Amino acid sequence: MVIPQVTLVGHDWGGALVWTMAQYHPERVRAVASLNTPLLPADPSDPPAQKLKDIPIFDYQLYFQKPGAAEAELEKDLERTFKIFFFSGAETASRPPLSTAGVCARGGLFVGLPDDISRSTMLTEADLQYYVSRFRDGGFRRPLNWYRNQDENWKWMFSQPKGKVLMPALMVTAGKDPVLLPSLSSGMDDLVPNLTRGHIEDSGHWTQMDKPVETNNILISWLKEVHRKAGAVTMAPKL
Repeated sequence: MVIPQVTLVGHDWGGALVWTMAQYHPERVRAVASLNTPLLPADPSDPPAQKLKDIPIFDYQLYFQKPGAAEAELEKDLERTFKIFFFSGAETASRPPLSTAGVCARGGLFVGLPDDISRSTMLTEADLQYYVSRFRDGGFRRPLNWYRNQDENWKWMFSQPKGKVLMPALMVTAGKDPVLLPSLSSGMDDLVPNLTRGHIEDSGHWTQMDKPVETNNILISWLKEVHRKAGAVTMAPKL
């Protein structure tokens, strides 16, 4: 059975992917939602790697460009890595700050952070060990290659026809996300005319983990409204 259209929901890199799908394959997307990641207008004259230099909080992405350097740092102690990455908005002030600016200058993302980091209350020990087990063999090279392929993706995007995102769309911002700032989503309404907004002021970056009830309330309310207006889902015949 072929499903002709889907409703897509993404977070962080997943958010970038669902916006791309909505732009370049709109016939397959019924509605689209992103947590934290806005749809940013692409500049045909300025590759992403160049633009990143103008936004200090994205310096970590420039650090990720050199193969091997970030892998070595992130894979050195996987438990420490995930303890550093995962923290809730409520824990921001009580934990050693993870700065994504100035990473290249100081020689690493974790430089200056203590060796012993406490596990976030939103991350169970079972969750932590699952992440460790998934990265123990494969490491970080493939995830980091997403960052290293940005210029190639940018070239592809400008080789393809695209338009505005016209289907129903939802943008959920988080007030305590230190990198994907809510302000980055300003101006999105020009690119996404049928945009609904949600905001969770006390959420950090990991919105669906940090504030699951609030996130689900926003998503479910929007999904019900979108699908009520669209009517029942239709299925293509099995090929």
